[in-house]
Amino acid sequence: MERVLNLLRLALLILLLLLLRKFIWCLKWLWCYYHGKKTPEPISFLPRRTGDTFRGHIRGGDREEE
Repeated sequence: MERVLNLLRLALLILLLLLLRKFIWCLKWLWCYYHGKKTPEPISFLPRRTGDTFRGHIRGGDREEE
């Protein structure tokens, strides 16, 4: 039982770190966007994946404004 709890704690810690990474990126993106600077490249929730989905949402938002 103790081993399962340790694995669960480890999994939750990894999840927390991934969420923190994404949150920091979001804050940086918003700061750059509102200050008229070049926004950072999109990142996915999981490392080593592309940000193409996010880019697609941004492009879609641009089309709606026109």
